Amino acid sequence: MKLLTLDISDSLVQTLRAARLIVVLTGSGLNPASRLPQSRDGLHGLWARYDAEALASAAGFQNDPSLVWAWHEERRRRALLATPNAAHRAIATLAERVPGTFVVTQNGDTLHEQAGSPRILHLHGRFDQPRCSGCGMSHTLTAPPEKPARHGPYPAPPACRICGDLVRPGRLWHGEAPAPPVWRVAKGLAANADLVLTAGASCQTSAVAELCYEAVGRGAQLVQINPNPTTLDRVASHSIRGAAEKVLPLLLTRAWPAD
Repeated sequence: MKLLTLDISDSLVQTLRAARLIVVLTGSGLNPASRLPQSRDGLHGLWARYDAEALASAAGFQNDPSLVWAWHEERRRRALLATPNAAHRAIATLAERVPGTFVVTQNGDTLHEQAGSPRILHLHGRFDQPRCSGCGMSHTLTAPPEKPARHGPYPAPPACRICGDLVRPGRLWHGEAPAPPVWRVAKGLAANADLVLTAGASCQTSAVAELCYEAVGRGAQLVQINPNPTTLDRVASHSIRGAAEKVLPLLLTRAWPAD
């Protein structure tokens, strides 16, 4: 494996230019440059007195659905205030250069969509697409969420228009597997990719790691962009130590210099 800083090698440039089906795996490491907290960040403000794992668990929702719904609505509110950063824009540019580029993201925001990436799969769900806790019917939230009151009470989640059960947040609970239709698409992309590029993804979740191993096992090149080492360093073709919003624009400039 070649370990790089911001010194983009010729072999990496050639790998990128030769690729025809690229899977870009992104995670919450893209968030700070858009002023969004990372998933591993602690709770702050009025949420600091709560347990983060309980707020993102099926048990927590069953115990206090209003509280869990309010926290996820606060996350949706923050995501709506955010704007795409240089990493999101560079990935959209990559999709223009290589039409067979697919984004598989762990993030619940729509910053990739706003940046212009045309083919996006939300592996862990979206903030604005909750679903029924009973029948699984998908719902879409269009109204902007209100900032929650400091001491509550918090409004109850809406009722499903099909079966009447409570609508749960669209993001996966801790330990919950991706929805089978989403997972089948992600596995198919990994199995057919000739390049997997991770950006801001620590690859600590078993699902994301499995996609990377699937791709490498079938002959794909794995390129990692992350400030820190990951468990996939040993199978990566290239690991670039740096923030995605700095590395990705440089990488694209090297691969496709301005005419």
